[in-house]
Amino acid sequence: MILKILSWNINFIHDNWFDRIININSELKKEVDTYDIIAIQEAILPFSDAIYDVYKFLKQRPNIKHFAGSEFFLELKYLNDKIKQFFPKYKVQLWKIFELLMNNFLYILCWFCSIYGKSLKQLYFNHPFFCIILTCICPLLFFIGWFFFGMLTILNKKLNAVVKSKFVGRALQYTEFKYNHRDIIFMNIHLSPENKKKKRMGEIMKICEFVKNKEICILGGDFNSEPNSKVYKFLKKEGFKSVIKEIYGKEKKTWPSKNPIKCLDYIWVKGDNIDIKSAGIFGNAMATDHKGIKVCLDIK
Repeated sequence: MILKILSWNINFIHDNWFDRIININSELKKEVDTYDIIAIQEAILPFSDAIYDVYKFLKQRPNIKHFAGSEFFLELKYLNDKIKQFFPKYKVQLWKIFELLMNNFLYILCWFCSIYGKSLKQLYFNHPFFCIILTCICPLLFFIGWFFFGMLTILNKKLNAVVKSKFVGRALQYTEFKYNHRDIIFMNIHLSPENKKKKRMGEIMKICEFVKNKEICILGGDFNSEPNSKVYKFLKKEGFKSVIKEIYGKEKKTWPSKNPIKCLDYIWVKGDNIDIKSAGIFGNAMATDHKGIKVCLDIK
């Protein structure tokens, strides 16, 4: 049986968000009814059902269900529970006010990043000290901005599964289900940034420990690790196969999407009696700075 998976880092709201989200929606609308699992990293997450206003491709799709979660393990349920605990009489009103304020702040953040995001991103990578100064000057903008930083996993309802969160030093999403009478675990992953090699290695070791007894394991996402990295070599040692490498004999560069110079994104597979029928990369700079990955797996 063929299992179709797509993974894509959509680059949060660093620059030109209002233009990019149109292209992101256009790309995913073509795939959402075809793929069994769509894993999105650096997703922007509103605080209410406004998620349908951002990700319009999710609308009127009775065959799918979606699960959003923070990459920093800040769950909305936790905030909601605290409001209920301290303000039980006004919990409904306060939550509505909170949602309204946060969604309006999100719009301001999108506008700000659409204009200044690219410059701030270059400043962060080239002169991190100046970013610390800016954070001190405008702490609210930068701190609350992380509230909207998350992951989005979309499942076809035929999988009869739910998505859960797990913290490994950074949050990830995972789902377990049966497919062709085989037990499968899929993980939507975004490892720590490129300059945090030691932390990233710790994260992947915890992930492999978590899935070590699973029959079939599939990891998809932005690993922030090149093919010569310790993370890449560790996954190969653990028995994982990169679907792109298996099809093409070498990895394809995924970042930046315009004239890519590095491979940072992968879908890894581990398990017996699995054929990789096809795999490839997609996307361009009009949508995000990462190429996405698609794969069709024959689960026997």
